[in-house]
Amino acid sequence: MTDEQKTYSISLRLRRIVVEDAYVAVPVTDAIIKTNVDGQNGIDVDRFVAEAIRIGSDPKVEWKVESTSIEGHPTQGPLPDGRQCFDAFLSTPSGGDA
Repeated sequence: MTDEQKTYSISLRLRRIVVEDAYVAVPVTDAIIKTNVDGQNGIDVDRFVAEAIRIGSDPKVEWKVESTSIEGHPTQGPLPDGRQCFDAFLSTPSGGDA
């Protein structure tokens, strides 16, 4: 490679964030019911949300992508072995072993 062909670049670790949403029906059972101080039953919101999250881990739940964003990762460091860095100039990935 001649001096005229050399290029320089700076690597930046990125983070892609994919937000998905799903709807789950939480059965109203003793698992989410609490007795209020007035003796009436009500929904324990913390246990309700915990149960919804547990149900949401079922592989049959239909998750849909709501949004995707790319940002700089807050933790930067050298490229680990076995990882690749995309070189936009060459449009090819380069390994972390170099």
